[in-house]
Amino acid sequence: MPRYYRQTTDSSAASSQRSRTDTTTSSVSGPSRSNTPLSLSDVVQLRDINSKEQDTRVEPNVVAVPGYRTPPVNTWGMGNEFKQAAISVESVSSLHMYIYQPNYEPAEDFTWEKFLKAGSDLAEELARLTTEYPNRPIILVAHSLGGVLLKKALLLAHQNVQDPRFKLLVECLSGILFMGTPHASVSDEDTLLRHNQVLYSCAKVSVQKQASRLPRSDVFQLANLAAAFEQIATIPLLSVFEYTSPRSGVPKFFGKKRKALVDQQLATISSHAEQLLGVNATHDDLCKLPILRDDKYSARDFLRCLLEQLAGDKRWTGEIDMPTSFQDPVVTNPLNPLNLAPVEPLHPTTGSAGRVGRKLREDKPTPATSLSLPLRLHLISNTSSENLLESRKPVLPCFMLSQYPNPDFTGRQDILEKIDEALLITNKKQTHGPTTSLFAICGMGGIGKTDIAVQYAHTRRDKFAAIFWLEAGGVSQLASDFGRIATQLGLQTAADLEEVRSLESSIEVAKAWLSRPRRPEEAAKDNWLLIFDNADNLDIITNYVPYHGNGSILVTSRDPFAKEHFFNNGSGIDLEPLPETDSATLLRKLITRSEEATSSDEQAASVELANHLAGLPLAMTQMAGFIRRRHLSIREFVTLYANDARYAEIHDVGNPIQDHRYGYTLATAYNFQGLSAAPLRLLQLLAFMNPDRVQEYIFVNNRPSSGQWQNSKLSSQWTAQDFESARYELLGSSIIKRNIYKKELWIHRVIQAEVRTRIGNEEERYQTFKDAVSLLAVVWPPGDHSSQQIKRWETCEELLPHLERFYQLYIEYSDAWDNYPVDPTFPMLLNEAGVYLHERGFSHEGKAYLRLALSLCDQANITMEPLVSDMHLTMGALSNETNDAGSCLEHNILCLSIRKAEAAKGTKPDLRLAFAHSQMGIAYMMVRKFALATEYFKQSVEMLKSIEVDPDEFGFPVCNLGLGYWVQGALDEADKTLTDLLHQREKLHGKMDKVSYKTGRVLHALGNVRASKAMQMESENNHEAAKAYWDQSFAIHKDCLKQYESTLGKFNHRTADACHKLAEHYIRLKEHETAQRYLDRALSIWGDRQWYKNESARSSFLRGTHLVSLGGKENIELGNRWIERAKLLRKEIIPDEEPRELDTVDFDDLVCFWSV
Repeated sequence: MPRYYRQTTDSSAASSQRSRTDTTTSSVSGPSRSNTPLSLSDVVQLRDINSKEQDTRVEPNVVAVPGYRTPPVNTWGMGNEFKQAAISVESVSSLHMYIYQPNYEPAEDFTWEKFLKAGSDLAEELARLTTEYPNRPIILVAHSLGGVLLKKALLLAHQNVQDPRFKLLVECLSGILFMGTPHASVSDEDTLLRHNQVLYSCAKVSVQKQASRLPRSDVFQLANLAAAFEQIATIPLLSVFEYTSPRSGVPKFFGKKRKALVDQQLATISSHAEQLLGVNATHDDLCKLPILRDDKYSARDFLRCLLEQLAGDKRWTGEIDMPTSFQDPVVTNPLNPLNLAPVEPLHPTTGSAGRVGRKLREDKPTPATSLSLPLRLHLISNTSSENLLESRKPVLPCFMLSQYPNPDFTGRQDILEKIDEALLITNKKQTHGPTTSLFAICGMGGIGKTDIAVQYAHTRRDKFAAIFWLEAGGVSQLASDFGRIATQLGLQTAADLEEVRSLESSIEVAKAWLSRPRRPEEAAKDNWLLIFDNADNLDIITNYVPYHGNGSILVTSRDPFAKEHFFNNGSGIDLEPLPETDSATLLRKLITRSEEATSSDEQAASVELANHLAGLPLAMTQMAGFIRRRHLSIREFVTLYANDARYAEIHDVGNPIQDHRYGYTLATAYNFQGLSAAPLRLLQLLAFMNPDRVQEYIFVNNRPSSGQWQNSKLSSQWTAQDFESARYELLGSSIIKRNIYKKELWIHRVIQAEVRTRIGNEEERYQTFKDAVSLLAVVWPPGDHSSQQIKRWETCEELLPHLERFYQLYIEYSDAWDNYPVDPTFPMLLNEAGVYLHERGFSHEGKAYLRLALSLCDQANITMEPLVSDMHLTMGALSNETNDAGSCLEHNILCLSIRKAEAAKGTKPDLRLAFAHSQMGIAYMMVRKFALATEYFKQSVEMLKSIEVDPDEFGFPVCNLGLGYWVQGALDEADKTLTDLLHQREKLHGKMDKVSYKTGRVLHALGNVRASKAMQMESENNHEAAKAYWDQSFAIHKDCLKQYESTLGKFNHRTADACHKLAEHYIRLKEHETAQRYLDRALSIWGDRQWYKNESARSSFLRGTHLVSLGGKENIELGNRWIERAKLLRKEIIPDEEPRELDTVDFDDLVCFWSV
């Protein structure tokens, strides 16, 4: 045990020294024994003191700590600089100058462990000095790595304040001048690398320069020292750093550009008591106090201010008696129990730098594109779909059609036959493997694309074993519809409850079945048809297109490139308006419910009107509704139409596109004529919602408002009677359709656009938008990040398409609406969308909603709490799940700073503040500042202990704390922390609970700890203990996978993490086929999604190296392809990395701490 840890048994020894008998000013006073490293070098006498002033003088002890192999203290010019600083401070009579000169190890024997252990000797020397002179304040001056040694000594003193000597030392500390002392860098590994650079510069000690090869013990010793010192750095500090170039900005034309060893970022301690000073000097020259100055400030100014404070402190002037026993040096603040240093917010990357529309126009909540890899390196396995489906058998035939046949469908038989030629299996050309066929119906809105697709689906039911109708107008509706395929096929049942709850799981099961290889005899029995309706943004459906499968795809889109966007052999048609004869026939069917006209004049009138309406089916449907409602004949209407001033708007336009546009514009205008106020108001609200499915309970809601939405302005609340009456009038006018069984409304997008255009003015249009938002807010069930409220998911899934539509329309109208006040209800709902998408595993899609929400609040200066901090918390969580470390750190810092300010208004922490500290720890873990992260996890746990919370709330922060210990190599602390937490959760919920995935996280972490202990035992040749730990780790990781599957489903990214861990175990056990199956399963879950490329790279590399190790030409060839894939992904992640040999540790370092 180091000498430092010996406890003093005579507690009166220090207090007996505290009487004011210290009058020595000679240069031989104090601890000057030659066998001690701390010696008195000089006494600077400033002025003569008469007998009356003697008791009020201040005589600081100044201790200098030089760096390792750096210029000696006698070259610093310290005495004169202190003298000049103190000359104007009358109460300071003399300065006692000490030098600490340890017997450093030779450079060839240097280790960081040995170096830091010397900190205990320095702590002992300082304690001895204060015990001998308890009435003298201490000022410390350190250069280079001497400051690191000093921080270690002071930290040990604070950790042992139960010893009266160290309690006294802490009380006497008055200020520190750090000169070129490294503190903490951007990550724990980089902190050691930067310290190594200083070491090499000063002593030419050869050290490791690659982050992946750094000794873990060194990394975390220095990182923990930096993090812990920030908590005790409460006295005045000045940190001096090096500028990389002259401050004048004049470039250096000759010679090599000097690189700063300790720049501002590395020198900063992040203490509220710290000041910073940059100097254009070399690292060795930073110890020369006279040159430590800039245009505004200097080291001398700092020392003068420090001495003035001491002169004004009655403890040191003798005006009050020094207490015989001291209180703890740091008074515990319940809002900051560990005294964590303040964190300055980063420069925001998502704030509103101008108008919202211009900034977010292209920022859509759509899936990211796949990884930019060569096609041959996309997921290489052919067994993924078989693993996902296992033994599941579909229930066929299966038809999922949300649209009913249109009884008025007319013509288009030639189009239906073209679709048959492209999609029916009997017409497909034989290829070497199953290839999906595609046909796209392209054309302008209102031309009849959807009606053709509906007609084809219902008239070809006997040609396909399964048909699935997918609304592709928005990301959320498409995801919901696609996820229903698995349940409709019977591939997921009530027995798979947790899997059904996972939308991500449902989507993956559906993809697996659609892409599953079929034998030739099966091809005609289970062929399928996917219909993507309203796929105007082709990027939305990219991730849902099965490129290889026993089926066909029918797309309706306004984008003419839909025909060849996905397949080289794709086909389609640019749809033209109905021919004259078919148009006239359709009009007669819509108006008279008969294809035959009652007279030749009526037939001629139908042809004339059809030509006026440009053959657009939607325009004719609208105009027919008006004619029926007015009880007019077709001829009567044509006469009225010809004499109407609005006819002039389209007469002789000359542009066919504009002609079509005015055709349905005029038809819509006529059909809206005569609508009473309530139906018109309902129509205006519908114009801002998802057109495909508008749930009627949005308007007639009997459920009480949740607390979050009680203040919403509900100017559009409806009674059941008023709503039914308005709905009846709109249905009678053919403006909307209704699904009577699902109680949902449908409205065409073209009609929506016309309704929005015809709202009186921009202010009324914006108010209608806000009213629609308020209606949705009342029925949206709120969530939170601390617990997944699964019961609300079904409702959220129904409502999210409306929120997505709000997002799209706000972006569209933002240039006009930026000038109007922002109703906080809209940002609240956008945040709710992010929370829900995070819960369902679609974190990437949620980020766009949060960017808009934060921009709106920034633009409108909305500071409402807890709204703003909640939004930053959500954005941090979304960034965390998508491996966006920078954004995660930025938003968690902002969240924590806001919540700390809110908590400061009271006296006690709350759950929000505790949770914000835990999330802050996660952010620091992501940027690899593990030591600092651990302190935040500790603080979160301490706060939870001080407030009454559900014990379940300890799950995340305590598990994170255990992981923090583990990654730093503190295996015993990690094991105890996680084992205790697991027992607590088993006591609360029973073993292998299904309450949430928190237990799975604990099991994952604990299994990792036991594996690390096994490796440690192997390194010590204790193979029996190693086997026991390996067995425990394997069993725990198997339980982890089961728990994840039961709570998150079989296709969640955390489930993939567990599969990767089990693959490692099976490789160790030489069960090679099983290992490959688990890696295949993990990779099929990662897929080719950008935000999982870190995890995908890791699993690809492990799979490749394992295959290569098995030998054999096929294994080696396939293994090298997986390794190539992994390296290309790594190059995307770390583009500037120098080429070198890579191993599995390098790829483990790519993933977040809980995935390792």
